[in-house]
Amino acid sequence: MQGHILTIKTENDWKQLVLQNQKPVIVDFYADWCGPCKVLKPKLHNLHEQSQGKWELAVVNVDIEELQKISSQYASKGIPAVYLFHKGEKVSDFLGNNEAKAKEMATKAASL
Repeated sequence: MQGHILTIKTENDWKQLVLQNQKPVIVDFYADWCGPCKVLKPKLHNLHEQSQGKWELAVVNVDIEELQKISSQYASKGIPAVYLFHKGEKVSDFLGNNEAKAKEMATKAASL
């Protein structure tokens, strides 16, 4: 479904929606209080809408207690932390509000 964002709220969501997904998944680790996250979020959503369903966009709020293990593994250096996964494997990542890297990652995701 075009425009649908996967919201990760549990470790089971993480496994099913990211690691076991057959489509490439771009994962945005964010927090509601994070200024750069608020700036990057609409850019990622826009790229996702333009992708025509070639990849999924998932969001992980680092403040959700149940996700602390996942957040500490992937967002320990700061947020926003953005990762591209394909078939359970990390393909690439970047840190911070970087529109050029986001576009590059979206292009890569669409090619997988």
